[in-house]
Amino acid sequence: MKSQTNALGKSQPMLLVFLLLLLTMVVTPILWVILGSFKTAFEIANSPFSLPNSWSFDNLIQAWQLGNFQTYFWNSAFITIVGMVIVFLVACPAGYAFAHMNFRGNQLLFYLFLLGMALPVQAIIIPVFYQLKVLGLVDTLSGVTLVSVSLALPFSIFLMRNTFKDIPKELRESAFVDGAGEWKTYLRIMLPLAKPGVVALLVFTFMNIWNDFLLPLVLLISDHNYTIPLGLLAFQGDSGANYGLIFAGTLISMIPSITVYVIFQRQFVEGMSAGSDK
Repeated sequence: MKSQTNALGKSQPMLLVFLLLLLTMVVTPILWVILGSFKTAFEIANSPFSLPNSWSFDNLIQAWQLGNFQTYFWNSAFITIVGMVIVFLVACPAGYAFAHMNFRGNQLLFYLFLLGMALPVQAIIIPVFYQLKVLGLVDTLSGVTLVSVSLALPFSIFLMRNTFKDIPKELRESAFVDGAGEWKTYLRIMLPLAKPGVVALLVFTFMNIWNDFLLPLVLLISDHNYTIPLGLLAFQGDSGANYGLIFAGTLISMIPSITVYVIFQRQFVEGMSAGSDK
C-alpha cells in the first residue's frame, strides 16, 4: 500500500505539469482572440499577447456592422433553436421508450439508431445534398435544420436512453399503480428526474449546430442565408490583413457558445456522465 501511495504521490506533479501545459495550449488562442478584439492593427503586430493600451469596442462595432453579423447571427439562432426543440421533442420520449418500455424490436431499433453514430457526415454529405435538391431545400435554413437534427438524433437518443436507465423502474410502476398513464408518467415523473440529461442534451445540441461549418458550407449558397461560421469565413476574406476585425468577428461567434456552457456547465457534466457505468 505504501509503495502504491508513494507512486501516486510522485506521479501527481507530472500530471499537474501535463494539465498545465494542456490548459495553456487550449486557453492561449482564446485569450489571443479576446485581447486582439480590443487592439489596433499596430498593437496586434507589435505586442500580440499584451493587454490593449485602451479597451476600445471599435473593432466589435465595425465587425458587427461591416460583416453583416446580425443576419448571420439570426440564421444561426434560427437553425440552432429549431433544431434543439425538435431534438428535445424526439430524443427524450424515444430515450424513455427504449429505457423503460418493452416492445417488440426494442433492441434492434435502438441499434439501428446507433448506426447513425458510426457514419461520419463527410461520408453521406453528397447523397444528402442531392436528396435536399430533389426536395427543393438546398440553400434554405430549413434544409440545414433538417439535416442537423437528423445527424444529432442518434447520439441524443443514446444519451437520453442512458439517462432514463438511471431512473429506477419502480417509480414508473408506482405511477401506474396510482392510475397514471404512460404519457403522464413520462411528463410528470420521469422527465423532471432526467433534468441533468436534458440540459446536457440541449447544450450538446446547441454546440454542435451553432458551430457546424460543413453542412452550411455545402448546403447554403446565398450570402443572406449564411450562418455564423460561414459568415466569419466570408468576413475574413473581405477584411484582408485587418486582424483586429477578424478577431472581433471570431469573438462575436464565440460568445453564445461560451455563455451557454458557462451557465450550464454543472448540469452538462452531470448529464454527460449519466449511465456511464453501463
